Amino acid sequence: MQVAAPSHDREDESRFNRHARRLRERHGARVWRVGVDAGFGCPNRSAGRGEGGCSYCAPSGSAAPYTGEPGTELEEQLGRGLAFLRHRYNAGLFFLYFQAFSSTNAPPDRLRRIYDSGLAQGGDQFRGLVVSTRPDCVDEGKAALLAGYADRGLEVWVELGLQSANDRTLRAIGRGHDVAAFVRACSLLRLPGIRVAAHLMLGLPGESREDMLASVDLVAQMGLAGVKFHDLQLARGSRLAAEYELGELALISRNALPVLLADCLERLPPSCEVIRLCADIPPVERLAPRQVPDKALLYRAVEAELHSRGSRQGSAWREPTPEEARGN
Repeated sequence: MQVAAPSHDREDESRFNRHARRLRERHGARVWRVGVDAGFGCPNRSAGRGEGGCSYCAPSGSAAPYTGEPGTELEEQLGRGLAFLRHRYNAGLFFLYFQAFSSTNAPPDRLRRIYDSGLAQGGDQFRGLVVSTRPDCVDEGKAALLAGYADRGLEVWVELGLQSANDRTLRAIGRGHDVAAFVRACSLLRLPGIRVAAHLMLGLPGESREDMLASVDLVAQMGLAGVKFHDLQLARGSRLAAEYELGELALISRNALPVLLADCLERLPPSCEVIRLCADIPPVERLAPRQVPDKALLYRAVEAELHSRGSRQGSAWREPTPEEARGN
């Protein structure tokens, strides 16, 4: 991955809307996420549904490395995470991030107890609550619960796994829901104080550049608050890793990724916050020889690509019609 033009990778000079920069503006300092696994599991892995989860998913369900062994108490996870961030980065402001698996996969009363327990441990240093979940784990009661945390003054984000806006692709990777379920979940979450972000995965099997850009267009049309891009990574134990080892799967090259990301960013509205540009998978879970892009180098390469085009986030975006904004 080469950078052939001025990088302008300072966040205040960026050509795309960096989430970290917006958080500093809203909270007055850098905000760090403390990722935890509260044991919610995933309905897509349960017996009689799908094939044991999504084909790309790691057995750990994307848990943060410091959460420890499965089943580690939430209090211990938070203690480790907060201590690590405070010691290494001198961090002082945090978001409580329910990261692993489907973090609304429980009745609202149980969710409230777990969320409250975690937030109490961070006190005033917890400025926000982030839950990562699936579209089919959202209902009116859970949406109302999350809006209640916004009423308490917390910044609330719900990260919904979409991955692709192509139902054919969703069936192929065993997502267990369709695009319509994602649109319904977004509609339920349109409550004051809730910010919705979509997870989009680039490089899924069988997807063309046009397919990936169509997924970005859906996020853009719906006016979501944020987006997380993930380049397809190969997690040990996943079904896609097995396909790769059999020679049945090709991956996006590191040199092609900045160009594709620039294409995606141009189609997003300027207000959409870009939470991340690539996947982050622990080395112990990553299948060799796949090499994860260096994040700083990737960000500079994307900035350089946009600079070379004379463009920025939103350059190819258009205001959606009311029907498009509702997902119709």
